[in-house]
Amino acid sequence: MNKAAGVVDAGAKGLWYLLDGALAALEDRSPTISAAATRSQTAPTRAVASDVSSWAGAYDVQFLVEHPSRPIEEIRAEMTKFGADCVLVVGDESVVKVHVHTLQPDKIVAIGMTAGRLGDVVVEDLDAMTAQHEAATGIVIEPPRREPTAAIGVVAVVPGSGFATVARSLGATPLRGGATMNPSTEELLGAIREANARHVVVLPNDKNVILAAQSAAKLADVKVTVIPTRTVAQGMAALVAFDATKDATQVAEEMREVAERAHGIEVTRASRTTSVDGEDVRAGEAIALLDGRVVAHGEDEVTVLVDAAKRLTEAELFTLYSGADVDALRVQHAAQRLRAACPRVEVEVIDGGQPHYPFIVAAE
Repeated sequence: MNKAAGVVDAGAKGLWYLLDGALAALEDRSPTISAAATRSQTAPTRAVASDVSSWAGAYDVQFLVEHPSRPIEEIRAEMTKFGADCVLVVGDESVVKVHVHTLQPDKIVAIGMTAGRLGDVVVEDLDAMTAQHEAATGIVIEPPRREPTAAIGVVAVVPGSGFATVARSLGATPLRGGATMNPSTEELLGAIREANARHVVVLPNDKNVILAAQSAAKLADVKVTVIPTRTVAQGMAALVAFDATKDATQVAEEMREVAERAHGIEVTRASRTTSVDGEDVRAGEAIALLDGRVVAHGEDEVTVLVDAAKRLTEAELFTLYSGADVDALRVQHAAQRLRAACPRVEVEVIDGGQPHYPFIVAAE
């Protein structure tokens, strides 16, 4: 995109088509967008994009590897392992050009760094590039449609990489979200497609995502059940109850029941001075929310966490998810304080990787 002129860079876009066409020839498939389609401007043309697990949230990654120390075939194979699509790795012993679409750009760049010194690194949001292209050409690019292979699947909106890892381990398709990056209806729809199931359960895990999830459910071409989880703690509890071997309707209902019984604590900092839930909170104070309500506030994040945890007298297990900017010693201190304050409760610690919330606790 030529930002100064506000138009698509025809040369760069043309090169993209050229490279994609070359790759298509090598893979014995049709190009992503045919030349005939690009010539038609009288009405919107619908083109099917190559499959990048989920079209929503993917990135376009390009870079050069100078004097590569690894064979091109080896680099290409390793990138493909991480779910990269449209993998173009070409060159010689002096320089290799890499151009891929992926949901894990950090992994692709890391692989490149193992092969040599990187240059001209470009990582762009593929959704934004697609939107720009659609606006400029009238060609609507759609993700490929697959016949669902599973009876039931789950989409879970999660605030951090650690939560995403846990969600995957429990059989869900994670979609990044959070306080300042709630997913759109389109992104949720893409995740529903990625779940690749005839019945998909969506866990919004945030009160501000529920409406978008319900809108995506109406647009999906498979059955979708939205369980209106308002916190990630509710969602993770529901995920534990997920059993893909059971009847889909029964599983969805069991997950709903578990979510309704679950409790969660979120610790953050007040952005302004206010009175909320009967508490007078000063800007910058640590606050603990229990199931979305402020129940403790003060200077120390761990102290308000423990104060909130003491209210959960029926809990048997606390899963403590640490935030992105919390060091290991601080996390260990928080876990020790929880164990001391609630000696009958087991405490597990997971690196949640979430921003804005140094601590999140899911109580079971």
